[in-house]
Amino acid sequence: MKNRAFILLPLIASLVACGGNDVTTSGATSTGTVSLLVTDNLTLSYSEVWVNIRSITATNASNQSVTLYQDATGQTHNLSQLANIGALVDTQSVTPGTYTSFQITLANSITLTDLNGIVTHATFDQSGNPVYVMTVPGGLTVNANQATTLALDFNLQQFTYDAATNTVTPVVIQKDHRTLHQTIATARGQVQTVVSPTQFILTPATGGANITVNLHSSVIIISSSTGAVTTDTSALQAGLPVKVAGSYDANTLTITAASVLISDGAVVIRDEIEGIVTFFDGATLTVDVKEASFTPDSNTINVTNFDIAKFSRGTLALLGVGQEVEIKGSRENDNFSAAIIEIEGGSRNSGNSHHVDDYAELKGRITVVDGVNLTIAVSKYEHVNGVSNGSLVMINSANSWISKGDSSCLVVGAQIKVKGAMSDAATLDATRIEIKSGCAKDGNAGTQEDETDADD
Repeated sequence: MKNRAFILLPLIASLVACGGNDVTTSGATSTGTVSLLVTDNLTLSYSEVWVNIRSITATNASNQSVTLYQDATGQTHNLSQLANIGALVDTQSVTPGTYTSFQITLANSITLTDLNGIVTHATFDQSGNPVYVMTVPGGLTVNANQATTLALDFNLQQFTYDAATNTVTPVVIQKDHRTLHQTIATARGQVQTVVSPTQFILTPATGGANITVNLHSSVIIISSSTGAVTTDTSALQAGLPVKVAGSYDANTLTITAASVLISDGAVVIRDEIEGIVTFFDGATLTVDVKEASFTPDSNTINVTNFDIAKFSRGTLALLGVGQEVEIKGSRENDNFSAAIIEIEGGSRNSGNSHHVDDYAELKGRITVVDGVNLTIAVSKYEHVNGVSNGSLVMINSANSWISKGDSSCLVVGAQIKVKGAMSDAATLDATRIEIKSGCAKDGNAGTQEDETDADD
């Protein structure tokens, strides 16, 4: 397998594990906290590589093990979306010690989508067993009352596919998490405490360590029952079940949230998809799925009930081909029934907007940085009028979510993709910014995105 790219935004599988400790160390009175991440190496041969992770354990030199993650249903990940990006699988309290190997249990299936959209359903071996187990050598030292991180790299460059047996031989290695460009998280649990209008404490469903959730300035907090959107913690209270998505800091056990879903009603939201709209004519909506809570059977999925779904960002009137969307609802055979739709980059208050264009996408290189105001020379534009290639547009980044990279990457010469609303013909109020190339923190930036620009 050779290299391909990540879209996202980010992503992604929920924390539904039931972790625990199996090691009993004499005299140990405290535990350390381990954040478990998965990532991958870049591959250009496949646009999607779907796997399901059932469990991960760590074993010490005395052959004693601790469970870092375990769930019978498992987490589904599209590995090709995680190039140089870590996805949080779980965070658990672990007995102190040094662990020298990691056992990974996967569902014995893998789905590959090539660059032409052709889907191949394969297995890891021909045993017929429902799971496939592999052992990864490495080293992890856990100290009492300290946080540490384990990153496991599904190295797609070294995966091999045997067409004769329809099997894939995976390669997984331990990776230095400090080299990752970004860490993302999707965590389910309950609100333990509301600290302030911009912060609350989450008790994960995994039973792991509590996570501090800080709300980003562009956050949307969505009620699953009403679709109502708020921007602070006023809709939250202790005991309320929520799902949080955002960037994760393993050192402080903190999520900076881009979205919070409140599970507060009779509306059943079992599944989620993220992807690119490939067809929309007002009657039919088709999405090329790039992230999902399940493994898609095909490269695209038809979305139903979009006309009665709640829009947390954007509106039905703004929906169009090429947009990245996140849809919450439930899978129904070959279709996906929508309950809540977010147009990535759309305004959370589109109905009362003062903008001349409520949704726009621009791509270009930064020519000027003046605090939160950036100027770009446009090289590509969509869903916007009055802009052409070469136009200079000011980007107000004050309330933007940087979905790939961070603010240190916003420098002169960097190429970025911006989504938001045009306040006038030459100014865009950014909601989302993606770093496409030019960030020194990411050696893959540029090659990855420039070669896959057609997917933008």
